[in-house]
Amino acid sequence: MFGEAHPRRVVITAAEMVTPLGADAETTFRGFVDGRSGIRTTTRFDASGLGSQVAAEVDDGFLAATAGYAPRAEALSRSAPRAVQLGLAAGLATKRLAGLTDTPPHRFGVCVGTSGQMYDIGVLDELLQRRIGSGTTGPGPEFAGLLATQRHSMRKNASAAALAHLCGAAGPTMTVSSTCASGTQAIGEATLWIREGDADAVLAGGCDSLLSFLGISSFDLLTALATRFNDRPAAASRPFDRRRCGFVMGEGAAFVMLEELGHALRRGAEPLAEVAGYGTSCDAYRITDSPPHGAGAVLAMSGALTDGGLRAEDIDYISAHGTSTLINDRAETRAVHKVFGDRAASIPISSQKSMIGHTIAAAGAIECVTCLHVLRTGLIPPTINYEFPDPDCDLDYVPNTARAQEVRVAMSNSFGFGGQNASIVLRRWPGRADGDGHG
Repeated sequence: MFGEAHPRRVVITAAEMVTPLGADAETTFRGFVDGRSGIRTTTRFDASGLGSQVAAEVDDGFLAATAGYAPRAEALSRSAPRAVQLGLAAGLATKRLAGLTDTPPHRFGVCVGTSGQMYDIGVLDELLQRRIGSGTTGPGPEFAGLLATQRHSMRKNASAAALAHLCGAAGPTMTVSSTCASGTQAIGEATLWIREGDADAVLAGGCDSLLSFLGISSFDLLTALATRFNDRPAAASRPFDRRRCGFVMGEGAAFVMLEELGHALRRGAEPLAEVAGYGTSCDAYRITDSPPHGAGAVLAMSGALTDGGLRAEDIDYISAHGTSTLINDRAETRAVHKVFGDRAASIPISSQKSMIGHTIAAAGAIECVTCLHVLRTGLIPPTINYEFPDPDCDLDYVPNTARAQEVRVAMSNSFGFGGQNASIVLRRWPGRADGDGHG
């Protein structure tokens, strides 16, 4: 039976997210249910020379989330790179909602999935070499000034370190950088810490922003981005649709507060959901795409079911990786068929990337929080822009319109570049059918 496999059960007691559809989880989830697209023509920089000229950008108003938390938090959020800013906004809001105050610091951890901010180390190197070549010793004020602005960018652990500092978390702290699987892996690995007794509470999630000329052009060169819909941005991301031609870059952040069940109940926190299972694997195939039959995805999904003592028939909804790329959507579909067999076609599966693009390291965390709201509300977000069925993608993708359906157990999939795969399963907390989702 569920819950017997792991003596230290792990529950979620708070969650928050910042996305192109809103600066909080409730607004974002309403946008998902309404099928609203957050994809627009790129405004952050001049993308006219690139193949992909659309992106899902977060409104700058999200910075208000750090105001009032602590002077240090607000100051840090305004000087840090974009990904760190997003992570602080969502992470600090989650900590505030959890009301976690009495946990000993050494029993409180932080686990963050992120790509780290992209920066051009060549600029720094050129400045230093020029100064040395001129016979001047030391880096000089020009180099030092540029280095000061890049100091956060050079550390992938900037988000985790800042959140641990601001939240007073002296327990295990980790940065997970496994591209598109990062957010899901961060939540999964943090779950293992609690199960194994290394922590009683962990702030876990993901944050990312690669919306720069360098970030977009890099994926553009890989022909991974959608390029046919620059004149129709909202139609550009179309997972599982026959006319899909690549993903749209997005940005965002999402976090959950994970707690050992007894710890949560003793402090009077009401669990929102239980982390039922976690599975992870590597394709050991190619850097940019999945094996045609999704062998790694099969291992991750099967592992999550086994870890939770669950069967295929227990899953009521799947939040798909669903990137809108030709190969990955097809591979994920085949993997779902292999894992769920005859039930595959009857399980609703949808992709929030159709509305907010691919937020890379933050994607799995955003989709995990979305599953939390699906469990709470019984509303399944649609996959928008699904117009032309692909015979190789033949599952129930909840096309274009949200669906009301009881969901007790939900699975979220993340299959990333480099063959990193992770799946996590959430189960609705017994007796909880409504509420505000924040704990």
